[in-house]
Amino acid sequence: MVDDLSIDAELEAFLDDTREQLTQLVVDLVSIDSQIPPYSDERKIAGFLRGTVDKLDLGDTQVIAAAPERPNLITRVRGSGGGPTLMFNGHLDTKPVGDARTLWRSDPLVPELRDGRLYGLGTSDMKGAVAAMVFAAAALHSTKAPLGGDVVLAFTADEEAGSSLGAQYVAPRLTGIDACLIGEPSGVDDDWQGVCLVSRGVCGFRIRVRGTQTHSSLSDRIPSVNASLVMAQLLLAIKGELKLDFTPHPYGGVKPTLNPGVLVSGGVYFGVVPGVAEFACDLRTLPGMDEAGVRRSVDEWLDAKRRADPSLDVEVEFEPGLTWIPPAEIPVTHPLVKAACESIDGVLGRTPPLAVFPGGTDAPWYQQAGIPTLPSLGPGWLSCCHGPNEFVTLEAVHQAARVYARTAVRYCRPHDVE
Repeated sequence: MVDDLSIDAELEAFLDDTREQLTQLVVDLVSIDSQIPPYSDERKIAGFLRGTVDKLDLGDTQVIAAAPERPNLITRVRGSGGGPTLMFNGHLDTKPVGDARTLWRSDPLVPELRDGRLYGLGTSDMKGAVAAMVFAAAALHSTKAPLGGDVVLAFTADEEAGSSLGAQYVAPRLTGIDACLIGEPSGVDDDWQGVCLVSRGVCGFRIRVRGTQTHSSLSDRIPSVNASLVMAQLLLAIKGELKLDFTPHPYGGVKPTLNPGVLVSGGVYFGVVPGVAEFACDLRTLPGMDEAGVRRSVDEWLDAKRRADPSLDVEVEFEPGLTWIPPAEIPVTHPLVKAACESIDGVLGRTPPLAVFPGGTDAPWYQQAGIPTLPSLGPGWLSCCHGPNEFVTLEAVHQAARVYARTAVRYCRPHDVE
């Protein structure tokens, strides 16, 4: 009978001794610019991280890349054999600072510690989790924890732009992985608010209107259609009128979320009636929904608009790379869920409720490759991601390292050990 409490104590001791090193790794990762867009190049952060895992002597690392500037790192910490292999996954890219730069209280790429929170771009999404995974693996390796299966660290590119060069490319090229845990932030406005067994899917599309490009001084004299005005009317109408086929998820009764106007464009310049205008929609979907059903709903809505106004010239275009990222779900009965819940209860003294991660993750790409995936169990608050003053609490990062290490021990144990 394996003494989990004794193993946990050894892991805790290692992580207590390396607490400052883990904090420094978060700082170092956040200090490396990996925004996509505009740069679409993770070589610097991947190179730094590879150097880190090599110094810790965690195992063999391979690079899987569809393009040289978009590397994905796969490190395998070997177990003794005879047990399942667990992969920890985190992405290395971040959303851009964008228009919110003036709203940051500090430089987004110069991490700053205030009141136990480390502020900086990517702290919650998700460089804090990546650092915690590295040190969880280091704890397992250093203490010679009794792992039957391997522990794999998969640090991927391109997640923030749809993952076509990241997990979507990597997943079918992996072998010997029995389950995956993704460290996306599992809090919305506090730490550890759920064990997220579901991640919603993503569907991006544009509604484009064509009007009459002509001299603006004549708009009161000759018939013309201002594409921007018509587009604005559709933009205001779609959220209340689009009928989607779905069943609310039992974990909290979660529904799809439609955000119209995440991008808006139209017009040429002063003096010109706009001839083309468009808006983009970001739809977050649930298990049970599919691409064909969403397309049908959008087409039916547009057909109704055309019937109401036969002069309406409108079309829909689904966004390349974001046309359909499926929702994902791991069964509550899966052994990884049991291991993760036992581990987080041991670290926090409570088990967060089962939940739906509001956003999309890389989980569907792994699940399509036959790897059951827990979409979100990580430090951070989703409410501060993709905007100004993103932060992660250092306590949550250190708790994450403990949760990950314990989860690996419980999931990867040899088959002949009870």
